[in-house]
Amino acid sequence: MATSLAGKTAIVTGAGSGINLAFARLLLRKQCNVVVADLALRPEAKEVVAAHSSLSRSPARAVFQRTDVRDWAQLECMFSTATKEFGGADIVCPGAGVYEPHPSITLPSMPSPASSAHLRPSIVITGFVSRPLHRG
Repeated sequence: MATSLAGKTAIVTGAGSGINLAFARLLLRKQCNVVVADLALRPEAKEVVAAHSSLSRSPARAVFQRTDVRDWAQLECMFSTATKEFGGADIVCPGAGVYEPHPSITLPSMPSPASSAHLRPSIVITGFVSRPLHRG
């Protein structure tokens, strides 16, 4: 049995571009409000947020909250935005990643770690839940 997303609210980190933006778009199409949490918005993400602003006729809204997922204070602010704008969050998609290439990665055919880092990147996916996600 599928669960309806209509009227729910999701926080999607890393939704300023790429696959997380695509996920935010899908949620919005399913009438789910979205807090787009990222360092910045690419032009296509700005269009999505504008099309789902409080001024639009869209059944779901999107708001941008500048968020560096490495900073707990900014994560708290992100949750506060969800509460202020939508009464809380029902879904959290911790999609933002922090790219930290490991200096010792070297492939036999590549002489320097810098040239091979793009072939074997280490990605740290951030995860967080600072408090329960139920609305009260």
